[in-house]
Amino acid sequence: MTELKSSDKPLYSERVLPNNGTFVATFVFLPSAAIVSEPFDIRVGLVIGVFGVLIIWALLFLKAPRIQVSRTDLKVNQVSIPLTLVGEPITISKNEIFEERGPKLKLEAHKVFQGTVTTALKIPILDPEDPTPYWLISTRNPGKFAQAIKRS
Repeated sequence: MTELKSSDKPLYSERVLPNNGTFVATFVFLPSAAIVSEPFDIRVGLVIGVFGVLIIWALLFLKAPRIQVSRTDLKVNQVSIPLTLVGEPITISKNEIFEERGPKLKLEAHKVFQGTVTTALKIPILDPEDPTPYWLISTRNPGKFAQAIKRS
């Protein structure tokens, strides 16, 4: 694995955020905190709830996977690989994602999932010394992601 060089301008870049429903669902923490603290002081519960929701939203944003493809490297979060060692990317559709993340998934694969994203890219690894057979990466734009890998 190599580090993405700062001189390499990304051909493709994506932060795979959870869907909006996830952010809305975490908002439930606010009234929950208020209700639990109501016997003591509802204002404290509201403050705790607001800060709790903001912290959860920040973590959802900060922990979302980052994808970058440069002319020479593919980088997903902190892991990168030279594009000379990757094969032809395979687009995983909404209909296939359950099988790919479940029964068909190989333990040795490098997996970067965003649970609310229903499309992915499967990228075979061609390095004979690497025990990783492929990378399976959640993405909202599998077509653009694949094109960026092919373009290099």
